[in-house]
Amino acid sequence: MSALNIRKRRIARACPRAIIIIIIIILLLFILIKKYYSQQPIHFRPYDPKLFERVKGSIFEDFDNETGTKDGSFIVPNQVHFLFFNSSFIPYVHAVCVLAAFRNQRPEKIFFHTNVVEFTGEHWLKIKNTLGSVLEIRNITLPNEIFGQKFSQNFHLWHAGDVTRIRILMKHGGIFLDNDSYVVRSLDAFRKYEMTIGIIDGPYLGTQVLIANKDARFLKLWLESYRDYNPDSWYYNAGQKPMREILIYKPELVHTVPTLLGVHTLSERLYIWDRWENWRKYYSVHLIVRHRRYMDKVWNYFWWPYLDETNICDYPKPFGVMAREIYSDFCPKNK
Repeated sequence: MSALNIRKRRIARACPRAIIIIIIIILLLFILIKKYYSQQPIHFRPYDPKLFERVKGSIFEDFDNETGTKDGSFIVPNQVHFLFFNSSFIPYVHAVCVLAAFRNQRPEKIFFHTNVVEFTGEHWLKIKNTLGSVLEIRNITLPNEIFGQKFSQNFHLWHAGDVTRIRILMKHGGIFLDNDSYVVRSLDAFRKYEMTIGIIDGPYLGTQVLIANKDARFLKLWLESYRDYNPDSWYYNAGQKPMREILIYKPELVHTVPTLLGVHTLSERLYIWDRWENWRKYYSVHLIVRHRRYMDKVWNYFWWPYLDETNICDYPKPFGVMAREIYSDFCPKNK
């Protein structure tokens, strides 16, 4: 064999190895770059007196959000708001949460704010037939920007939803619930406050359950804080910034519930524990159902990759108990 042929064979054998090495290097660089940017510190602005001047002269000036109204009267309307963007099909878990709000809160109205023309599926029919005249559909448009700043392409739906819930409460007042927030018992205890929030891990503001008068000062300041919009961070403007730039300086603007609104991470109790009786002590529980894929155990997620009417009757974890108490029409009577 000639030296030239030997050289060609060596090059031919080396090429696949070189390609693999190059691919590995590119992947490592991608991981390092992603890790670098994900670890970049988030900066918060210092106290801004001009921001708080925007709520000077409010009807709630000097209002005590520790005790609420002096006579215990309600200043938050007993109406519940849900937001549905871009999806006409209502999944089982969302239906459970709507029905739980109807049953346990007994609101005068439940509003579906949506850009959907018509909802579909058996769970929609269940909701419509159960709620009757309590249900009202409000058509809204999915916003594309805030204060002239385009929403993030990656987080558009979530960031638009964060802004829209603030605007809904500023217009109507009431109780805003994420579509996977489960009302355990009446939230009336908080309707005597200007605004009530829960705290998630961080600690940051939990947007999953919000109870507010439409003139609540914090709503106006929260929306105003979006003039400094960060499109690259999922929860910066929604939960981190308002806590670190507004409530850290003026905690009296809201009534804070550290745990019993259930907006912090409860996935282990909901989907991993075999028993969790204490859920009944909460006022509400955020089910975090969209995040089960990485919060649940691999084995559990293998057996129950989704939770709906096809498997909820036999689902043995605490969420199964919660769901069946509200919506189990399709389960055998002995379940």
